[in-house]
Amino acid sequence: MKKYALIVLLSINLMAGGTRNPKPIVGDDAANAVQTDERSYFEMAMGKPVGRLTEEELKNRVLYTNFIGAGAIALWGTAFWDYFTTAPVAGDEGWFESNSKYGGADKLGHMYSSYLFSLGFASLFEYWGMSEEESLSYGPLTSLVIHGMMEVGDSFSESQGFSYEDLIMNTLGAAFYYVREKHPAVKETLDLRLEYVPDLNSGQDIFTQYDSMKYLMALKFSGFESMQDTPMKYFELQVGYYTRGYENHDAYSTKERVVYAGIGINSSEVLKALGWTKTSEVLHYYQLPYTYLPLEHDFNE
Repeated sequence: MKKYALIVLLSINLMAGGTRNPKPIVGDDAANAVQTDERSYFEMAMGKPVGRLTEEELKNRVLYTNFIGAGAIALWGTAFWDYFTTAPVAGDEGWFESNSKYGGADKLGHMYSSYLFSLGFASLFEYWGMSEEESLSYGPLTSLVIHGMMEVGDSFSESQGFSYEDLIMNTLGAAFYYVREKHPAVKETLDLRLEYVPDLNSGQDIFTQYDSMKYLMALKFSGFESMQDTPMKYFELQVGYYTRGYENHDAYSTKERVVYAGIGINSSEVLKALGWTKTSEVLHYYQLPYTYLPLEHDFNE
């Protein structure tokens, strides 16, 4: 499955900096912030510069990142998938119809993946010394280049084919990241999350275990000034979608396409109140299971 190739990139990018908007460095510390001759193995792996990079050097790093990422996808697809084995073809994957391959869960997976990659690349570029404003643009663009290369490769694949649906969802994920970071009010009130409990006995790869995944948008009460000093800040409204039985048919008697809405606990805000600030940031992107009460509707009924 093509998402295997993304795991290394995603892991490295997210480790580069889980949260943006770091505490500003001022005074003498600012001049020496990245000017160090000694780097840990992690810093070397992440490409931490020995000295402060110029604007041109930063732009070149972004360019090289795009070339290397796209090239790696092309080489991997040629070696292990069936890229470049046929003339360009378009695949008709559908959207959220009942007869589509995954019932639409894969489309939300593309949006979420593009969203996370935008975060990862933007954090990486900022780690290298790029300004927050510039990394906010270059991160999503790099995410689109990487995902776009995969769609190009798919178009030369007999088993895949170019999917305009995937391209649209990739764009939506990157765009949502940009809007969320550009406008603090959106970031304080809206989260895009994945709920995932791996099924080690399913026989499916962990990146397409859609029977174990839910995608959701959370409206956080903590983002509203009138609720910030009340117990309501620990709650939120959620709207989500998931499918069951489309991939692992034997485990389900019927296929399900479920949309749900409900009230949940803002786990990030709870951890923050307990002093676990860094850990709380992860929960802006991952939904803890069993922390909400949903009202569901199955479109396949």
